[in-house]
Amino acid sequence: MTLLPPTQLRKVTEQPAFPTPSARLAHLINRFQPSPETVVLFLAMLIGGGTGMGVVTFHYLIQLVHQLMLENLMGQIGGWGAWTLACVPTLGGLIVGLMRWRTQDFGPGLSSLIAASQGTEIRRPLRPVSKMLAASVTLGSGASLGPEGPSVEIGANFGMLFSVILNVSQE
Repeated sequence: MTLLPPTQLRKVTEQPAFPTPSARLAHLINRFQPSPETVVLFLAMLIGGGTGMGVVTFHYLIQLVHQLMLENLMGQIGGWGAWTLACVPTLGGLIVGLMRWRTQDFGPGLSSLIAASQGTEIRRPLRPVSKMLAASVTLGSGASLGPEGPSVEIGANFGMLFSVILNVSQE
């Protein structure tokens, strides 16, 4: 039991103690009164730029892990024999397994993102960063997968993250 009436019956809504970034952005946008087309263009540039930066970072991480594991580590242990090449993907799998054990979940997949865009909210929006790190370790250590799938998920996660931060409606 509370002393306040239900939220739909209140005449005055409670304001948060500190304005959220989305409240500040909404205030700024409302001050300029842009057209809906301008807002959509701005959001498209923001989401596209964020996605592009995320994918470039992802490819950089793949190259970094590849250099560390297949060039530096193999340079150290390569003298033991050709069989040591099998140690690199095994080490990559061990690292990803430890990351999976530590975080318990790498965030939503594409089907979860589609369901989340239809109403349910993502509880931990920054989990896809650990998913990006795990994918870069997997691909950089020699897994025979391609970077296309994780790149698509990075873009979808950036879109969902910006929609949650900016309180964007489905329209």
